[in-house]
Amino acid sequence: MSTVFLHIGTAKTGTTALQRFLPQNSALLNQNGYDHPLMPFHFPRMGDGRNAHFLTVWNDKTEWAKRWDKGFQTVHEACDRYDHVILSDEVLWAECAKEGFLERMREGFAQIGAKLRVIVYLRRQDDMAESHWNQMVKGKLKFTKGFSEFVREGGYEESFPLAYDKGLDAIADCIGRENIIVRVYEKGQFTGGSIFADFLDTIGLTLTEEYELPEYAVNTRLPENVVEIKRLINTVESYRDEKVPNYFREVIRQAYGLEAMREIPDRRTGRFSDEERQAFMERYAAGNAYVAREYLHREDGILFYEKPASLPQWQPDEWEIQQDMVRVLAAADVYEYRKRRELESEVHKLATQVDGLSAQLTRTQAQLDAMTEQLNAIHNSAPFRAWRRLHKGKGEGS
Repeated sequence: MSTVFLHIGTAKTGTTALQRFLPQNSALLNQNGYDHPLMPFHFPRMGDGRNAHFLTVWNDKTEWAKRWDKGFQTVHEACDRYDHVILSDEVLWAECAKEGFLERMREGFAQIGAKLRVIVYLRRQDDMAESHWNQMVKGKLKFTKGFSEFVREGGYEESFPLAYDKGLDAIADCIGRENIIVRVYEKGQFTGGSIFADFLDTIGLTLTEEYELPEYAVNTRLPENVVEIKRLINTVESYRDEKVPNYFREVIRQAYGLEAMREIPDRRTGRFSDEERQAFMERYAAGNAYVAREYLHREDGILFYEKPASLPQWQPDEWEIQQDMVRVLAAADVYEYRKRRELESEVHKLATQVDGLSAQLTRTQAQLDAMTEQLNAIHNSAPFRAWRRLHKGKGEGS
């Protein structure tokens, strides 16, 4: 019986990096008896590394529902070839909180004869809330809530349930506590000091020099001033049209070099004040202690070892925001200039091709005209006229 390692997040715990790392090293994983199968279908705006996303259609009544069976067929085929199969998708942590999902998922893996083990990474809830709000502003065209309103309303609980004890117990009740692997998303608690080494250790492998690591950080957090600018951009009604691409997200990434880890601006402020952060974490203190004792077997009940940095609470600074706004607008202008030049270059290439085709057509037409003249000359020549008369005469005789 093959073992399926199902990595369910939580989100903002290096999931995108892992989902890039696993396909990059598929050949090496296969050599060691592991497979991270790619699905024969795609979901919009999602990388292929999220190969467990098909599980989210468990209750779908549309055409998407067919992907449930196709996904399990792909996993089944992988299990026939390998002893260990790796699946990953961060939204599954939230799906596990929905009534009926866990039972349907358990049934799906049981039908293909696979042993299921769930891997989940946990991050400090205060940092998770800040990171989630940042992501919502960055990635959602219509998201305009300020951080305080976001926390006060608690809307994040639907997509990012932060009561880790309740979430883990629900999974344990369905598949057994012995089949849950809980890891803490803190560098100091990573085996080998990195998310890649830690994840491999979780599934029984060791990170060596043979593995290829992603070259840059992915899905990075926007600087505080910039996320405020993006939030204000989201309030512009015409920009919020779903048919309009998330244009300024790309502009901001380019303006601040967010593709490269070394270029990400240092985080100097937070959205919580120290008092608000402490009060927020107190909501989850008892649950976190329970998780530490019951799932990590820590008698001291300490789940997170790292203390949050004492960052001053972000406050809008008019001069700094003006500077950042100029930088973003300048990047937008450069972005538009480059796009315009690309279009102009493409138009020039097409115009050159059209001119070439037009010249070729002219030459072809000239050749046809010359051939027509030659045919007319032959048709009207004395020998051909004589042949026609002879042919006509034979026809009459018959």
